[in-house]
Amino acid sequence: MNRIQKMAWWMAIWISASIIFAVIATHFAIGMPWSITGVLIGLAPAFFKKDKGKVTCDERGRFIYIKATLAGFVAAFLITGLACVLPLFIMGTDAMIPVGWLPGIFLAATLTFFFFQCVAILVQYGREPKGEKL
Repeated sequence: MNRIQKMAWWMAIWISASIIFAVIATHFAIGMPWSITGVLIGLAPAFFKKDKGKVTCDERGRFIYIKATLAGFVAAFLITGLACVLPLFIMGTDAMIPVGWLPGIFLAATLTFFFFQCVAILVQYGREPKGEKL
């Protein structure tokens, strides 16, 4: 398992755990400090350092990372689009979105991006290369 896979597992586990804790915290009406989630996700490169003198990423790994990043951006774009369009259909054209929703929309898009990027990395590394052209 290479460094990118380890980081993907780390981030996928922490994002999933933070979503579960947020749902529980919302159910019991207690606050959830989202900054903890950001710190734990951001620490992945510190825990999984680059190996000295070893090639950290080959062509296949780079190709997988690019495709995974694209998958994450598409998922985040869809979440952002839904967050912008659904209130129109639910509340009507004369309603306004509270400003307090905007950080939540941004957080949802960010977590969606990283989660789908991690899942795409793990799925692609799990497959055997079948004559893919780079």
